[in-house]
Amino acid sequence: MILSKGKLSLLSVLLFWSTTIWAQGYRIEVEIQGASNDTLILGEYFTSRMIPKDTIVLDPKGKGVFEGKEALSGGLYLMYLDPGHYFDFLLGDDQDIQVSAHKDDLPGSIAFRGSEDNRIFLEYKNYLQMKRGELQALQSSLNSSSTAADTTAVIDRQKELNSEMEAYMDDIGSKQAELFVAVFISATREPTPPESVLTGDRRLDDAIRYFYYREHYFDLFDPFDIRLLHTPLYEGKIKNYISRAVPQHPDSLIVAVDYLLQGSRENEELYRYMLITLFNHFAESKFIGMDGVYFHIAEYYYIPDATWSSVEFLSTLKENLAKNKPTLIGQIAPNLIMRQVPEEHFGMAAQDTAIKKDPHIGRDFLIHDVHAKYTILYFWEADCGHCQEATPILHQVYSRLQDKDVEVISVHVINSVEGKEKWIDFVNENQLFGWINCWSPYSNEFRSLYNLQSYPQLFILDKEKKIVAKRVTPEQAESIINNLLNIESKDNNS
Repeated sequence: MILSKGKLSLLSVLLFWSTTIWAQGYRIEVEIQGASNDTLILGEYFTSRMIPKDTIVLDPKGKGVFEGKEALSGGLYLMYLDPGHYFDFLLGDDQDIQVSAHKDDLPGSIAFRGSEDNRIFLEYKNYLQMKRGELQALQSSLNSSSTAADTTAVIDRQKELNSEMEAYMDDIGSKQAELFVAVFISATREPTPPESVLTGDRRLDDAIRYFYYREHYFDLFDPFDIRLLHTPLYEGKIKNYISRAVPQHPDSLIVAVDYLLQGSRENEELYRYMLITLFNHFAESKFIGMDGVYFHIAEYYYIPDATWSSVEFLSTLKENLAKNKPTLIGQIAPNLIMRQVPEEHFGMAAQDTAIKKDPHIGRDFLIHDVHAKYTILYFWEADCGHCQEATPILHQVYSRLQDKDVEVISVHVINSVEGKEKWIDFVNENQLFGWINCWSPYSNEFRSLYNLQSYPQLFILDKEKKIVAKRVTPEQAESIINNLLNIESKDNNS
Protein backbone atom coordinates (compact mmCIF):
# COMPACT_ATOMS: atom_id res chain seq x y z
CA MET A 1 0.00 0.00 0.00
CA ILE A 2 1.41 3.44 -0.97
CA LEU A 3 0.85 6.22 1.53
CA SER A 4 0.57 9.85 0.55
CA LYS A 5 2.72 12.42 2.33
CA GLY A 6 -0.31 13.53 4.30
CA LYS A 7 -1.00 10.03 5.46
CA LEU A 8 2.66 9.46 6.24
CA SER A 9 2.89 12.51 8.49
CA LEU A 10 -0.33 11.53 10.26
CA LEU A 11 1.08 8.05 10.80
CA SER A 12 4.23 9.57 12.26
CA VAL A 13 2.18 11.63 14.71
CA LEU A 14 0.18 8.56 15.75
CA LEU A 15 3.33 6.50 16.20
CA PHE A 16 4.92 9.23 18.29
CA TRP A 17 1.76 9.55 20.40
CA SER A 18 1.44 5.80 20.95
CA THR A 19 5.14 5.54 21.82
CA THR A 20 4.75 8.33 24.36
CA ILE A 21 1.82 6.60 26.03
CA TRP A 22 3.68 3.28 25.95
CA ALA A 23 6.74 4.81 27.57
CA GLN A 24 4.71 5.93 30.58
CA GLY A 25 4.44 2.34 31.77
CA TYR A 26 2.10 1.29 34.57
CA ARG A 27 2.11 1.51 38.37
CA ILE A 28 -0.66 0.00 40.47
CA GLU A 29 -0.24 0.35 44.22
CA VAL A 30 -2.21 -2.21 46.20
CA GLU A 31 -3.11 -2.44 49.89
CA ILE A 32 -5.26 -5.37 50.98
CA GLN A 33 -5.73 -5.59 54.71
CA GLY A 34 -5.61 -9.15 56.01
CA ALA A 35 -3.50 -10.35 53.07
CA SER A 36 -0.16 -10.34 54.86
CA ASN A 37 2.60 -11.91 52.73
CA ASP A 38 0.02 -13.28 50.27
CA THR A 39 0.78 -13.75 46.59
CA LEU A 40 -1.31 -11.44 44.39
CA ILE A 41 -1.75 -11.99 40.65
CA LEU A 42 -2.61 -9.27 38.16
CA GLY A 43 -4.62 -10.91 35.40
CA GLU A 44 -5.56 -9.56 31.98
CA TYR A 45 -8.66 -10.70 30.14
CA PHE A 46 -8.30 -11.80 26.54
CA THR A 47 -11.94 -12.22 25.54
CA SER A 48 -13.26 -14.68 28.15
CA ARG A 49 -9.86 -16.07 29.13
CA MET A 50 -7.78 -14.65 31.98
CA ILE A 51 -4.04 -14.40 31.37
CA PRO A 52 -1.63 -13.66 34.26
CA LYS A 53 0.38 -10.52 33.49
CA ASP A 54 2.27 -9.85 36.73
CA THR A 55 2.72 -11.34 40.20
CA ILE A 56 3.83 -9.81 43.50
CA VAL A 57 4.09 -10.91 47.12
CA LEU A 58 2.39 -8.45 49.46
CA ASP A 59 4.37 -7.26 52.47
CA PRO A 60 3.29 -7.95 56.10
CA LYS A 61 0.87 -5.00 55.87
CA GLY A 62 -0.73 -6.33 52.70
CA LYS A 63 0.96 -3.71 50.51
CA GLY A 64 2.63 -4.13 47.14
CA VAL A 65 3.15 -2.52 43.75
CA PHE A 66 2.65 -3.80 40.23
CA GLU A 67 4.77 -1.75 37.87
CA GLY A 68 6.39 -1.93 34.47
CA LYS A 69 8.06 0.32 31.94
CA GLU A 70 5.58 -0.51 29.20
CA ALA A 71 1.91 0.39 29.47
CA LEU A 72 -0.58 -2.44 29.68
CA SER A 73 -3.32 -2.87 27.11
CA GLY A 74 -6.51 -1.26 28.30
CA GLY A 75 -9.37 -3.53 29.26
CA LEU A 76 -10.87 -5.40 32.19
CA TYR A 77 -8.29 -6.70 34.67
CA LEU A 78 -8.38 -9.00 37.66
CA MET A 79 -6.68 -8.93 41.08
CA TYR A 80 -6.50 -12.54 42.25
CA LEU A 81 -5.49 -13.86 45.67
CA ASP A 82 -7.23 -17.24 45.63
CA PRO A 83 -10.49 -18.75 44.28
CA GLY A 84 -12.50 -17.02 47.00
CA HIS A 85 -10.76 -13.64 46.94
CA TYR A 86 -10.53 -11.67 43.70
CA PHE A 87 -12.04 -8.63 42.01
CA ASP A 88 -12.02 -7.02 38.59
CA PHE A 89 -11.33 -3.43 37.59
CA LEU A 90 -10.93 -1.31 34.48
CA LEU A 91 -7.66 -0.11 33.06
CA GLY A 92 -7.84 2.75 30.60
CA ASP A 93 -5.30 5.46 29.77
CA ASP A 94 -4.68 6.17 33.46
CA GLN A 95 -2.31 3.47 34.65
CA ASP A 96 -0.94 5.09 37.79
CA ILE A 97 -3.57 4.15 40.36
CA GLN A 98 -3.98 3.06 43.98
CA VAL A 99 -6.28 0.27 45.16
CA SER A 100 -7.24 -0.56 48.74
CA ALA A 101 -9.54 -3.24 50.13
CA HIS A 102 -10.01 -5.72 52.96
CA LYS A 103 -9.53 -9.39 52.27
CA ASP A 104 -12.57 -10.35 54.33
CA ASP A 105 -14.84 -8.07 52.31
CA LEU A 106 -13.81 -8.44 48.69
CA PRO A 107 -15.08 -6.87 46.52
CA GLY A 108 -17.34 -4.79 48.80
CA SER A 109 -14.49 -2.83 50.44
CA ILE A 110 -12.62 -1.83 47.28
CA ALA A 111 -11.63 1.81 46.91
CA PHE A 112 -9.65 3.45 44.10
CA ARG A 113 -7.56 6.61 44.04
CA GLY A 114 -6.30 8.18 40.83
CA SER A 115 -8.77 6.27 38.67
CA GLU A 116 -11.91 8.01 37.55
CA ASP A 117 -12.71 4.97 35.40
CA ASN A 118 -12.96 2.73 38.44
CA ARG A 119 -14.73 5.23 40.67
CA ILE A 120 -17.54 5.42 38.11
CA PHE A 121 -17.32 1.66 37.44
CA LEU A 122 -17.88 0.86 41.12
CA GLU A 123 -20.83 3.25 41.32
CA TYR A 124 -22.25 1.69 38.17
CA LYS A 125 -21.99 -1.86 39.52
CA ASN A 126 -23.58 -0.87 42.84
CA TYR A 127 -26.37 0.95 41.02
CA LEU A 128 -27.09 -2.05 38.79
CA GLN A 129 -27.11 -4.39 41.77
CA MET A 130 -29.67 -2.20 43.53
CA LYS A 131 -31.91 -1.88 40.47
CA ARG A 132 -31.74 -5.60 39.72
CA GLY A 133 -32.83 -6.28 43.28
CA GLU A 134 -35.85 -4.06 42.69
CA LEU A 135 -36.63 -5.84 39.42
CA GLN A 136 -36.45 -9.24 41.10
CA ALA A 137 -38.84 -8.05 43.82
CA LEU A 138 -41.21 -6.76 41.14
CA GLN A 139 -41.06 -10.08 39.33
CA SER A 140 -42.07 -11.85 42.54
CA SER A 141 -44.97 -9.41 42.91
CA LEU A 142 -45.96 -10.04 39.31
CA ASN A 143 -46.02 -13.79 39.85
CA SER A 144 -48.29 -13.41 42.88
CA SER A 145 -50.52 -10.57 41.64
CA SER A 146 -54.20 -11.47 41.74
CA THR A 147 -55.83 -8.62 39.80
CA ALA A 148 -55.35 -7.07 36.40
CA ALA A 149 -54.76 -3.68 38.02
CA ASP A 150 -51.95 -5.08 40.18
CA THR A 151 -50.34 -6.75 37.17
CA THR A 152 -50.49 -3.55 35.13
CA ALA A 153 -48.98 -1.52 37.97
CA VAL A 154 -46.06 -3.95 38.34
CA ILE A 155 -45.38 -4.04 34.60
CA ASP A 156 -45.45 -0.24 34.41
CA ARG A 157 -42.95 -0.02 37.28
CA GLN A 158 -40.70 -2.56 35.56
CA LYS A 159 -40.69 -0.39 32.46
CA GLU A 160 -39.89 2.68 34.57
CA LEU A 161 -36.94 0.91 36.20
CA ASN A 162 -35.57 -0.21 32.85
CA SER A 163 -35.91 3.35 31.55
CA GLU A 164 -34.09 4.67 34.63
CA MET A 165 -31.24 2.24 34.06
CA GLU A 166 -31.01 3.18 30.38
CA ALA A 167 -30.98 6.88 31.31
CA TYR A 168 -28.25 6.26 33.91
CA MET A 169 -26.04 4.61 31.29
CA ASP A 170 -26.82 7.32 28.74
CA ASP A 171 -25.70 9.90 31.27
CA ILE A 172 -22.34 8.18 31.78
CA GLY A 173 -21.90 7.92 28.02
CA SER A 174 -22.53 11.61 27.44
CA LYS A 175 -20.65 13.04 30.45
CA GLN A 176 -17.70 10.62 30.55
CA ALA A 177 -17.24 9.90 26.85
CA GLU A 178 -13.46 10.28 27.09
CA LEU A 179 -13.14 7.54 29.70
CA PHE A 180 -12.87 3.82 29.03
CA VAL A 181 -15.67 3.13 31.51
CA ALA A 182 -18.12 4.82 29.12
CA VAL A 183 -16.89 2.65 26.25
CA PHE A 184 -17.16 -0.50 28.37
CA ILE A 185 -20.67 0.21 29.67
CA SER A 186 -21.85 1.13 26.19
CA ALA A 187 -20.56 -2.19 24.86
CA THR A 188 -22.69 -4.13 27.36
CA ARG A 189 -25.87 -2.72 25.83
CA GLU A 190 -27.99 -3.82 22.87
CA PRO A 191 -29.37 -1.46 20.19
CA THR A 192 -33.06 -0.83 20.86
CA PRO A 193 -35.31 1.10 18.46
CA PRO A 194 -36.53 4.40 19.91
CA GLU A 195 -40.20 5.05 20.60
CA SER A 196 -40.35 7.27 17.52
CA VAL A 197 -39.73 4.17 15.38
CA LEU A 198 -42.09 1.86 17.27
CA THR A 199 -45.37 3.68 16.87
CA GLY A 200 -48.87 2.36 16.29
CA ASP A 201 -49.05 -1.00 14.55
CA ARG A 202 -45.25 -1.06 14.15
CA ARG A 203 -44.76 -1.48 17.92
CA LEU A 204 -44.99 -5.27 17.64
CA ASP A 205 -43.31 -5.54 14.26
CA ASP A 206 -40.35 -7.91 14.70
CA ALA A 207 -39.00 -6.96 11.26
CA ILE A 208 -38.65 -3.32 12.34
CA ARG A 209 -36.82 -4.37 15.47
CA TYR A 210 -34.51 -6.69 13.53
CA PHE A 211 -33.58 -4.14 10.86
CA TYR A 212 -32.88 -1.52 13.51
CA TYR A 213 -30.80 -4.04 15.48
CA ARG A 214 -28.80 -4.92 12.38
CA GLU A 215 -28.21 -1.37 11.18
CA HIS A 216 -27.29 0.00 14.61
CA TYR A 217 -25.37 -2.97 16.04
CA PHE A 218 -22.09 -1.05 16.21
CA ASP A 219 -23.55 2.23 17.49
CA LEU A 220 -22.79 1.22 21.07
CA PHE A 221 -20.01 -1.29 20.49
CA ASP A 222 -16.81 -0.43 18.63
CA PRO A 223 -15.38 -3.70 17.26
CA PHE A 224 -12.06 -2.01 16.52
CA ASP A 225 -11.36 -0.76 20.05
CA ILE A 226 -8.51 -3.03 21.15
CA ARG A 227 -9.40 -2.45 24.82
CA LEU A 228 -12.71 -4.26 24.36
CA LEU A 229 -10.85 -7.32 23.07
CA HIS A 230 -9.45 -7.50 26.61
CA THR A 231 -12.87 -7.95 28.18
CA PRO A 232 -15.21 -10.97 28.38
CA LEU A 233 -17.73 -9.01 26.26
CA TYR A 234 -15.88 -9.01 22.98
CA GLU A 235 -16.07 -12.52 21.60
CA GLY A 236 -19.78 -12.87 22.31
CA LYS A 237 -20.52 -9.55 20.63
CA ILE A 238 -18.62 -10.51 17.47
CA LYS A 239 -20.13 -13.99 17.20
CA ASN A 240 -23.59 -12.61 17.96
CA TYR A 241 -23.19 -10.11 15.13
CA ILE A 242 -22.17 -12.81 12.67
CA SER A 243 -24.83 -15.30 13.80
CA ARG A 244 -27.82 -13.04 14.53
CA ALA A 245 -27.43 -9.54 13.14
CA VAL A 246 -26.27 -10.50 9.63
CA PRO A 247 -28.61 -12.39 7.25
CA GLN A 248 -27.30 -15.95 6.99
CA HIS A 249 -26.56 -15.76 3.30
CA PRO A 250 -23.01 -16.04 1.89
CA ASP A 251 -23.14 -12.68 0.09
CA SER A 252 -24.27 -10.78 3.21
CA LEU A 253 -21.79 -12.62 5.44
CA ILE A 254 -18.88 -11.89 3.09
CA VAL A 255 -19.68 -8.16 3.31
CA ALA A 256 -19.75 -8.40 7.12
CA VAL A 257 -16.51 -10.40 7.23
CA ASP A 258 -14.75 -7.88 4.99
CA TYR A 259 -15.90 -5.03 7.23
CA LEU A 260 -14.55 -6.69 10.38
CA LEU A 261 -11.27 -7.85 8.89
CA GLN A 262 -10.46 -4.65 7.01
CA GLY A 263 -11.35 -2.54 10.02
CA SER A 264 -9.18 -4.55 12.41
CA ARG A 265 -6.03 -4.41 10.28
CA GLU A 266 -4.76 -1.34 12.12
CA ASN A 267 -3.94 -3.44 15.19
CA GLU A 268 -1.92 -6.62 14.71
CA GLU A 269 -3.31 -8.32 17.83
CA LEU A 270 -6.91 -7.50 16.96
CA TYR A 271 -6.51 -8.53 13.32
CA ARG A 272 -4.97 -11.86 14.24
CA TYR A 273 -7.79 -12.58 16.70
CA MET A 274 -10.47 -11.54 14.21
CA LEU A 275 -8.98 -13.56 11.38
CA ILE A 276 -8.59 -16.75 13.43
CA THR A 277 -12.05 -16.40 14.99
CA LEU A 278 -13.91 -15.85 11.71
CA PHE A 279 -11.86 -18.45 9.85
CA ASN A 280 -12.63 -21.11 12.47
CA HIS A 281 -16.29 -20.08 12.78
CA PHE A 282 -16.99 -20.70 9.09
CA ALA A 283 -14.75 -23.76 8.96
CA GLU A 284 -16.99 -25.37 11.56
CA SER A 285 -20.31 -24.20 10.12
CA LYS A 286 -22.72 -26.89 8.96
CA PHE A 287 -25.01 -24.50 7.08
CA ILE A 288 -25.38 -24.61 3.31
CA GLY A 289 -23.09 -22.22 1.45
CA MET A 290 -20.88 -21.25 4.38
CA ASP A 291 -17.89 -22.85 2.68
CA GLY A 292 -18.07 -19.89 0.29
CA VAL A 293 -17.43 -17.51 3.20
CA TYR A 294 -14.72 -19.81 4.58
CA PHE A 295 -12.83 -19.91 1.28
CA HIS A 296 -13.29 -16.16 0.79
CA ILE A 297 -11.52 -15.60 4.11
CA ALA A 298 -8.88 -18.17 3.14
CA GLU A 299 -8.15 -16.60 -0.24
CA TYR A 300 -8.09 -12.91 0.64
CA TYR A 301 -6.92 -12.92 4.25
CA TYR A 302 -5.69 -16.18 5.77
CA ILE A 303 -3.38 -17.44 3.02
CA PRO A 304 -1.65 -14.07 2.45
CA ASP A 305 -1.61 -12.88 6.09
CA ALA A 306 -1.51 -15.84 8.51
CA THR A 307 2.27 -15.88 8.93
CA TRP A 308 1.84 -17.84 12.17
CA SER A 309 0.46 -20.88 10.34
CA SER A 310 2.71 -23.70 9.17
CA VAL A 311 3.80 -24.00 5.57
CA GLU A 312 2.10 -27.40 5.42
CA PHE A 313 -1.27 -26.04 6.61
CA LEU A 314 -1.20 -23.12 4.17
CA SER A 315 -0.22 -25.42 1.32
CA THR A 316 -3.14 -27.75 2.08
CA LEU A 317 -5.48 -24.77 2.36
CA LYS A 318 -4.37 -23.49 -1.05
CA GLU A 319 -5.03 -26.92 -2.57
CA ASN A 320 -8.49 -27.10 -0.98
CA LEU A 321 -9.28 -23.60 -2.23
CA ALA A 322 -8.32 -24.55 -5.78
CA LYS A 323 -10.43 -27.72 -5.62
CA ASN A 324 -13.52 -26.13 -4.11
CA LYS A 325 -13.62 -22.70 -5.72
CA PRO A 326 -15.21 -23.80 -9.03
CA THR A 327 -18.25 -25.26 -7.25
CA LEU A 328 -18.92 -22.68 -4.56
CA ILE A 329 -22.48 -21.42 -4.37
CA GLY A 330 -22.91 -18.54 -6.79
CA GLN A 331 -20.42 -19.94 -9.32
CA ILE A 332 -21.44 -21.17 -12.76
CA ALA A 333 -21.31 -24.96 -12.60
CA PRO A 334 -18.40 -26.42 -14.60
CA ASN A 335 -19.70 -27.64 -17.91
CA LEU A 336 -19.42 -31.37 -18.62
CA ILE A 337 -19.76 -33.67 -21.60
CA MET A 338 -21.91 -36.61 -20.54
CA ARG A 339 -23.35 -39.54 -22.47
CA GLN A 340 -27.10 -39.97 -22.12
CA VAL A 341 -28.28 -43.55 -22.36
CA PRO A 342 -31.80 -43.85 -23.86
CA GLU A 343 -34.48 -45.53 -21.79
CA GLU A 344 -35.05 -48.30 -24.34
CA HIS A 345 -31.43 -49.39 -23.92
CA PHE A 346 -32.07 -50.24 -20.26
CA GLY A 347 -34.91 -52.56 -21.25
CA MET A 348 -32.88 -54.25 -24.01
CA ALA A 349 -29.82 -54.57 -21.75
CA ALA A 350 -31.89 -56.50 -19.23
CA GLN A 351 -32.36 -59.20 -21.90
CA ASP A 352 -28.97 -59.11 -23.61
CA THR A 353 -25.62 -59.29 -21.79
CA ALA A 354 -23.66 -58.00 -24.77
CA ILE A 355 -25.83 -54.90 -25.00
CA LYS A 356 -25.55 -54.35 -21.24
CA LYS A 357 -21.74 -54.26 -21.49
CA ASP A 358 -21.59 -51.98 -24.56
CA PRO A 359 -20.09 -48.58 -23.47
CA HIS A 360 -20.77 -46.87 -26.79
CA ILE A 361 -24.56 -46.65 -26.61
CA GLY A 362 -26.11 -43.19 -26.27
CA ARG A 363 -25.51 -39.59 -27.30
CA ASP A 364 -23.11 -37.01 -25.90
CA PHE A 365 -24.46 -33.73 -24.55
CA LEU A 366 -23.30 -30.72 -22.52
CA ILE A 367 -25.03 -30.21 -19.17
CA HIS A 368 -25.27 -26.47 -19.93
CA ASP A 369 -27.45 -27.37 -22.92
CA VAL A 370 -30.15 -28.81 -20.67
CA HIS A 371 -32.82 -26.11 -20.54
CA ALA A 372 -34.87 -25.90 -17.34
CA LYS A 373 -35.76 -23.33 -14.70
CA TYR A 374 -33.85 -25.47 -12.18
CA THR A 375 -31.60 -28.45 -12.77
CA ILE A 376 -30.60 -31.04 -10.20
CA LEU A 377 -27.15 -32.42 -11.02
CA TYR A 378 -26.83 -35.71 -9.16
CA PHE A 379 -23.71 -37.89 -8.88
CA TRP A 380 -24.10 -41.42 -7.54
CA GLU A 381 -23.03 -45.05 -7.89
CA ALA A 382 -25.06 -48.24 -7.74
CA ASP A 383 -22.80 -49.95 -5.18
CA CYS A 384 -23.01 -47.06 -2.66
CA GLY A 385 -25.32 -47.78 0.30
CA HIS A 386 -26.31 -44.15 0.78
CA CYS A 387 -26.95 -43.84 -2.96
CA GLN A 388 -29.19 -46.90 -2.91
CA GLU A 389 -31.37 -45.14 -0.33
CA ALA A 390 -31.25 -41.60 -1.72
CA THR A 391 -31.61 -42.24 -5.46
CA PRO A 392 -35.16 -43.69 -5.42
CA ILE A 393 -36.17 -40.86 -3.05
CA LEU A 394 -34.77 -38.31 -5.49
CA HIS A 395 -36.78 -39.95 -8.29
CA GLN A 396 -39.95 -39.46 -6.23
CA VAL A 397 -38.97 -35.80 -5.73
CA TYR A 398 -38.43 -35.48 -9.48
CA SER A 399 -41.93 -36.86 -10.19
CA ARG A 400 -43.35 -34.03 -8.07
CA LEU A 401 -41.15 -31.31 -9.60
CA GLN A 402 -40.96 -32.19 -13.30
CA ASP A 403 -44.15 -30.25 -14.13
CA LYS A 404 -42.54 -27.13 -12.58
CA ASP A 405 -39.79 -26.99 -15.23
CA VAL A 406 -37.25 -28.89 -13.12
CA GLU A 407 -34.86 -31.39 -14.72
CA VAL A 408 -32.60 -34.02 -13.14
CA ILE A 409 -29.26 -35.05 -14.65
CA SER A 410 -28.54 -38.38 -12.97
CA VAL A 411 -24.84 -39.19 -13.41
CA HIS A 412 -23.57 -42.69 -12.63
CA VAL A 413 -19.92 -42.20 -11.69
CA ILE A 414 -18.45 -45.67 -12.25
CA ASN A 415 -17.39 -45.97 -15.90
CA SER A 416 -16.16 -49.58 -16.01
CA VAL A 417 -18.07 -52.33 -17.81
CA GLU A 418 -18.90 -53.91 -14.45
CA GLY A 419 -20.07 -50.53 -13.18
CA LYS A 420 -22.34 -50.11 -16.20
CA GLU A 421 -23.93 -53.51 -15.61
CA LYS A 422 -24.73 -52.67 -11.97
CA TRP A 423 -26.07 -49.27 -13.05
CA ILE A 424 -28.37 -50.83 -15.65
CA ASP A 425 -29.69 -53.33 -13.09
CA PHE A 426 -30.35 -50.67 -10.42
CA VAL A 427 -32.16 -48.35 -12.85
CA ASN A 428 -34.34 -51.22 -14.07
CA GLU A 429 -35.11 -52.53 -10.58
CA ASN A 430 -36.16 -49.08 -9.32
CA GLN A 431 -37.70 -47.84 -12.58
CA LEU A 432 -35.58 -44.67 -12.57
CA PHE A 433 -36.89 -43.32 -15.86
CA GLY A 434 -38.10 -39.93 -17.02
CA TRP A 435 -35.01 -37.99 -16.02
CA ILE A 436 -31.64 -37.89 -17.84
CA ASN A 437 -29.69 -41.09 -17.13
CA CYS A 438 -26.09 -40.53 -18.12
CA TRP A 439 -22.46 -41.37 -17.44
CA SER A 440 -18.95 -40.55 -18.67
CA PRO A 441 -17.54 -43.75 -20.17
CA TYR A 442 -14.23 -42.28 -21.36
CA SER A 443 -13.27 -39.69 -18.75
CA ASN A 444 -13.19 -39.09 -15.01
CA GLU A 445 -12.56 -35.34 -15.33
CA PHE A 446 -15.92 -34.60 -13.72
CA ARG A 447 -14.61 -35.95 -10.38
CA SER A 448 -11.94 -33.26 -10.09
CA LEU A 449 -14.09 -30.49 -11.58
CA TYR A 450 -16.75 -31.08 -8.93
CA ASN A 451 -14.32 -32.17 -6.19
CA LEU A 452 -16.24 -35.41 -5.68
CA GLN A 453 -14.85 -37.24 -2.66
CA SER A 454 -17.92 -39.24 -1.67
CA TYR A 455 -21.38 -40.08 -2.96
CA PRO A 456 -24.13 -39.20 -3.47
CA GLN A 457 -23.52 -35.53 -4.29
CA LEU A 458 -26.36 -33.22 -5.34
CA PHE A 459 -26.10 -29.74 -6.86
CA ILE A 460 -29.02 -27.42 -7.65
CA LEU A 461 -28.46 -25.16 -10.67
CA ASP A 462 -30.60 -22.26 -11.78
CA LYS A 463 -31.60 -21.36 -15.34
CA GLU A 464 -28.14 -19.92 -16.05
CA LYS A 465 -26.52 -23.02 -14.50
CA LYS A 466 -25.37 -21.05 -11.48
CA ILE A 467 -25.02 -23.19 -8.34
CA VAL A 468 -27.71 -22.17 -5.81
CA ALA A 469 -27.29 -25.10 -3.39
CA LYS A 470 -25.15 -28.21 -3.05
CA ARG A 471 -24.54 -31.28 -0.93
CA VAL A 472 -28.17 -31.42 0.17
CA THR A 473 -30.54 -34.37 0.50
CA PRO A 474 -33.29 -35.00 -2.07
CA GLU A 475 -35.89 -33.77 0.43
CA GLN A 476 -33.91 -30.59 1.06
CA ALA A 477 -33.53 -30.06 -2.68
CA GLU A 478 -37.30 -30.24 -3.12
CA SER A 479 -37.86 -27.74 -0.32
CA ILE A 480 -35.22 -25.32 -1.67
CA ILE A 481 -36.58 -25.41 -5.22
CA ASN A 482 -40.19 -24.95 -4.08
CA ASN A 483 -39.14 -21.97 -1.93
CA LEU A 484 -37.28 -20.40 -4.85
CA LEU A 485 -40.27 -20.94 -7.13
CA ASN A 486 -42.60 -19.38 -4.54
CA ILE A 487 -40.36 -16.34 -4.25
CA GLU A 488 -40.28 -15.94 -8.02
CA SER A 489 -44.07 -16.24 -8.17
CA LYS A 490 -44.54 -13.54 -5.50
CA ASP A 491 -42.07 -11.23 -7.26
CA ASN A 492 -43.88 -11.70 -10.58
CA ASN A 493 -47.26 -10.95 -8.99
CA SER A 494 -46.14 -7.91 -7.01
